[in-house]
Amino acid sequence: MLKIQNNLISKYNTFIEQRGVATRQHRHYVKWLRYYLDFCHKYSFNQTVRESLPAFLKKLEEKKQAENLFRLDS
Repeated sequence: MLKIQNNLISKYNTFIEQRGVATRQHRHYVKWLRYYLDFCHKYSFNQTVRESLPAFLKKLEEKKQAENLFRLDS
């Protein structure tokens, strides 16, 4: 799995906190961010292009993991 720099994780946590995500949920959001970035790297998607997100979600559905994305309490 790709390593995300600590300063980027810190900025991301600040970003999601400002949008009302509870601190206890941050690790789950960071986990899915890593999965997304890994997907983009593996399948040569540019993560800054909007089309990469639907492709990621489609891949999760194919692997029957899409429902896990929205179960952030576990």
